[in-house]
Amino acid sequence: MDTAQILVTLGGVALIAFTLWFFFGKRITIKPVAKGALYACPMHPWITSGDPTADCSICGMKLVKSDEAGK
Repeated sequence: MDTAQILVTLGGVALIAFTLWFFFGKRITIKPVAKGALYACPMHPWITSGDPTADCSICGMKLVKSDEAGK
């Protein structure tokens, strides 16, 4: 095989892998939180928790009270 065939084959495999990941990858779900303080990630405000010691599932940052998120 020459270099061009190898590159085309690798590109095709990468394209298929990306397509499968895009359509069937893990989805993030938002769960309702009980009464009390709500904590959210400063960078990803849709990631929330009622647990003050929780971390963001995307970036790993500590969650802050929701009135402080995004400031």
